Amino acid sequence: MNLIFSLPRWRTRCWSAILFAVPFWFASSPAGAQWYGDRPADTHGSETAAQLDPFDPVPEIGRDDCRGDDCRRYGHPHDFHHYHGPVLPLIGGHPTLMVDCSGQRRDTFPSLETAVRIAPPNATILILPPKEGMTCQGGVQIGVPLTIATYGGGDSAVIQAPPGRPCLIADIPLGDTLTIEGIRFVARGGVAPCVMVQAGHVVVRHSSIDSRTTNWAFDVMESGELTVEATHVETDRSGVRAWRAQVDLHGLDIDIDARRVGAQLRLRDADCTTEDDPASNANRAATPQGADDWDRRDTVQGSVGLALQCTDGVVDAGEINGGAIGIIASAGTHGLALKDAHVRKAQTGMLLLRGQVGGIDVERAILSKNTNGIIVAPGAESQITGAAVTDSADTAIAVYGTDALISGNKVVGAETGIQLFAEGAFPPPYLALPPPRLNSFSADPPLDNDDGAKPIVENNLVANTRRAAVRIDGRVGDHIVRMRGSVIGNTFYARQGECIDDKYDDDPVRTRANTCNKSGFSWPF
Repeated sequence: MNLIFSLPRWRTRCWSAILFAVPFWFASSPAGAQWYGDRPADTHGSETAAQLDPFDPVPEIGRDDCRGDDCRRYGHPHDFHHYHGPVLPLIGGHPTLMVDCSGQRRDTFPSLETAVRIAPPNATILILPPKEGMTCQGGVQIGVPLTIATYGGGDSAVIQAPPGRPCLIADIPLGDTLTIEGIRFVARGGVAPCVMVQAGHVVVRHSSIDSRTTNWAFDVMESGELTVEATHVETDRSGVRAWRAQVDLHGLDIDIDARRVGAQLRLRDADCTTEDDPASNANRAATPQGADDWDRRDTVQGSVGLALQCTDGVVDAGEINGGAIGIIASAGTHGLALKDAHVRKAQTGMLLLRGQVGGIDVERAILSKNTNGIIVAPGAESQITGAAVTDSADTAIAVYGTDALISGNKVVGAETGIQLFAEGAFPPPYLALPPPRLNSFSADPPLDNDDGAKPIVENNLVANTRRAAVRIDGRVGDHIVRMRGSVIGNTFYARQGECIDDKYDDDPVRTRANTCNKSGFSWPF
């Protein structure tokens, strides 16, 4: 009985001793102990790292013990409950897995493929960068929503594509999201794209892709959706292809070394009417081997920065340097917006093609030092507003028999500033393989009749052109087509050539309220 009654007193004495020792334990903690809360804010570039518990110590790689609730094992049909890796803080209530592709550290996954196979939906996979681990071999197919990011705040983790395979294939349920943060992808010498989105939503942030000698850094299929933020692509072929997809591209920079041939694209694939879906074979439109099966008469050959075919969404504040075509685009059902895009030193800056119900809005684009600035193909419903097209070797803006609105733009320095052509003159010889005019876009309109389209060119500044500020050309072969439309309220500076050249239109487009200055224009201001 005495022992039983003495237990409360022993408990009281034990708690008193513990409380007395706590201050001395904190005082003796190492000064250099690593805590998330003590790290400088700029050591973690990714949002994933910022979500880690700021009061939880940095996990030690190789630990095999656990603390309290962190010892829980999350049941999963892929045996995640057998994982005894380092104790990592939960992110969004979901487990976090560590990958060390060197295989040298205990209790970490030795490959990304193994971690993806084990991870439950919505888990986070952290990859050690090469200085702490090694480059990871890719070719990984992901079928559940995950977050893949670099561990730590230093260099990016690297995923390299194996020969003939993509770095990563996303085939996740529609409505779910795969998020990639702070990863460097490397794809060399392969025919497969680096990142292939077959289905679901893929978000790529603060990453980079080196896809030299590989077509398409990103290839997005009909059921896919791609969001890119602050990411850089370096290639000597082509950057992004999307077919009947949804894109949201912010700050995507693409540098193209144009020494190689690059992709081959059929123009009619972008008009959204063909039954031949290029997405059924991911490599067909990206490899020269398939070119023999195509109708070469309407094939664009060369490196392409963005190929957005029958696609909806937004492209905002990105920069494309080099290539045969900076952006080739046709809208899907809801429309496509190209905002603040910068294209420089391409053979053709933008090529706008016929799409579905939606139109294409080009807002505040900057195109500089391209051979040709913007080409609007027949049937491409589009608006080009607030753009600056400078130092074009040939034509700044060319419109081929469509109801385009060209308004409020600055065109400075070109052979011809703005050209209005008949539909049957598309495509120009420099754009497609010969013969240039025998394709679905160039069915001859009724010759010696009304062209039908009504392009509007209004309130633009066109200066320092060598041939003409505006040229109206109704020729289709040996015939002349009557053209319609308006050229109203523009300001021209044509020290050389003419302000308006309309000698090839026997029923001229309406021209009124334009100001013609036979002098040069100081640019920049």
